Amino acid sequence: MFRSFIFLILLSAVIGWSDGTSPNWLGKFNVSPLCDQQVCCCLTGEIQVKEFGYFFMGLSGKLAGQCNGLSTIWLPVMKPSTYTTKLPIIGVLKLNEDSTTLTAESPLGSQCNGRAVRQQ
Repeated sequence: MFRSFIFLILLSAVIGWSDGTSPNWLGKFNVSPLCDQQVCCCLTGEIQVKEFGYFFMGLSGKLAGQCNGLSTIWLPVMKPSTYTTKLPIIGVLKLNEDSTTLTAESPLGSQCNGRAVRQQ
């Protein structure tokens, strides 16, 4: 009985208690030209976020700017149960509450921040 209770607590922490809405990270997003390609490595064009497995998602897209020869990125991460997550390379990634806009706060400064809007 006690083990079942602990399991339910851990499961709810992983999945997150829902108030009827939950973040929808999956989909295709169009990048806004906010990131300064003269000084940063920036996502450009379209970003795709696809699920693979129940707890994981992959973020992929094209790169432009100061990327040391890289032209694409594919970043596998755990699927967040909240509207904010911290990702390697990108920084803090936020999804607005209606799941239509992604914003990235870069650890390199505001000139490297990004924004993308969900495709209709």
